[in-house]
Amino acid sequence: MTQYPLQEFVQATANASGRAIVSKGPGKFGESWEVTSLATSTTSVLESLLRVYRGVESDSAQVASTYSGNSDTAGGNSIQVPGQDKLVFVWSGCTPGALCTCRIEGNLNSRRA
Repeated sequence: MTQYPLQEFVQATANASGRAIVSKGPGKFGESWEVTSLATSTTSVLESLLRVYRGVESDSAQVASTYSGNSDTAGGNSIQVPGQDKLVFVWSGCTPGALCTCRIEGNLNSRRA
């Protein structure tokens, strides 16, 4: 298996309810992610919150969260994202129309030659 630096990001716009949702995961068959850092920022005037889930938005699938979705970093244990799986990023409490961004860092593991 070959390992590469993982440097991805996701971006979404908050809807009228102040929620923004986007998902992302390994893009090719044979790849997996080991996420070690998630850094979020928004253009929201209101204080927002970011929760990250693996696969689906469900309390039992939550793998990370931040104290502030406006500007914070979630660290701790690494998050394993196997091939064909996704991380779901959900910001809440945002100003409607706010741009929400999260940078994803760690390792991309590839079984492809």
